[in-house]
Amino acid sequence: MKQTEPTEKVSLAMKVGYGVGDFGANLLFQCIGLFLLFYFTDVLGIGAAIAGTIIMVSKIWDAVTDPLMGSISDRTRTRWGSKRIYLLIGALPLGASFFMLFYGPSLAGRELQLYALAAFVLFCTFYTIVNIPYGALTSAMTLDAQERASITGFRMSFAILGTLVVAGATLILVALFKTQLEGFRFVGALYGLAAALFTIIAFSSTREKTGIEKNESASFLEELSFVFKNTPFLILTLATLLQYIALGMAAAMVTFFFKYPLAMEEFTPAAFALLFVTAVLCMPLWVYLSGRLGKRLVFIAGMVIFGGALLLMYFAAGYGIYAIVTLLLIAGVGLSTVYLSPWSMIPDTVEYSEWKFGARREGTIYGFFYFTHKVAAALAGFICGQGLSLAGYVPDVVQTPLANQGITILMTLFPAGVIILGTIAISFYPITEEMHSGMVAEIARRRSKAG
Repeated sequence: MKQTEPTEKVSLAMKVGYGVGDFGANLLFQCIGLFLLFYFTDVLGIGAAIAGTIIMVSKIWDAVTDPLMGSISDRTRTRWGSKRIYLLIGALPLGASFFMLFYGPSLAGRELQLYALAAFVLFCTFYTIVNIPYGALTSAMTLDAQERASITGFRMSFAILGTLVVAGATLILVALFKTQLEGFRFVGALYGLAAALFTIIAFSSTREKTGIEKNESASFLEELSFVFKNTPFLILTLATLLQYIALGMAAAMVTFFFKYPLAMEEFTPAAFALLFVTAVLCMPLWVYLSGRLGKRLVFIAGMVIFGGALLLMYFAAGYGIYAIVTLLLIAGVGLSTVYLSPWSMIPDTVEYSEWKFGARREGTIYGFFYFTHKVAAALAGFICGQGLSLAGYVPDVVQTPLANQGITILMTLFPAGVIILGTIAISFYPITEEMHSGMVAEIARRRSKAG
């Protein structure tokens, strides 16, 4: 018999306020994913292989800071809670560091490369300070699985809207200026300021649930052991890593794909709009289906649709714009789940940890999970950079047939193959809705006896 979970409703105002925080975060994160490689290569003149390496190397720092920040937030005690305070502390430095990344100083050669690396590492640090606690708020606001799905739906709808703004408006804004460097400098200032503002709104709008065990006596190494013993978390992390590598590659290559093989650079903003507007519109449907069919099945279905559309796009590239538009719309339907499913499933692994090991460490778990996304973004950038270099890509010239073929493969076939691997991985995820209900009920009984 299915057990009933405690009802812990979260107000609409809190859901919206929390969600707009991810709108701001995605102005920054998606600008990195969609345009940083292009900015490094075509605007700053950094070689593609070096640019990809800069993106990859910066994530070594995240390997330390992400789980550490999660542990720090778990141990923090303030009048504003253990997570929200970091939204307030980090909002302005986050926005400022993003502006520095796209400032583009008058440097050249090795000095420019070192500046790019240092600025990106600084941005990644402040992004960690804000977004590890921000993500962990989902499990800290309520224990109700359906409310979490609803919160995640709001959050990811705003996240996709942020992605849509970046995808549709960035190149248009850049084109308003005399040079691309001036344009990206303006974008850095605008998006950085907006992200700081929306982060402060998220801080002001949310509240953390009290009375959740924190296991303060556990050392950092013990916390790490809880993470690596959490089998559902490890499976979800692997699957999400693969899916985000695929998404990151496809997103990074869209600009190149339309500029060179398709020779339709002016259509790039519309392509992004088709993809992400469809994803936003499909979000309520996937939230509904998650409640009816289960989160795992919805994740698999969405990835099959997304991967299939990318695969077909390789063969349809020569059939004109209507074929491309159709496949972009289909891809957007599936893309919606890559935003929704991982983030609605990760809180369940927090309950699994508390149920299985008596250790509820949402900050540490979210720290590792965020690091997974950053590794995915770094690997996507690195693979794309190396792939462009191997194919003989040269910025701002007519590409050779080999280079155009390389760009097309990096946009379509390669991500589709990675999606297949991720879909296989998530099929082993063991937490069902019934299992989660039982875990939450058991945790409540333990707390009742302890109290």
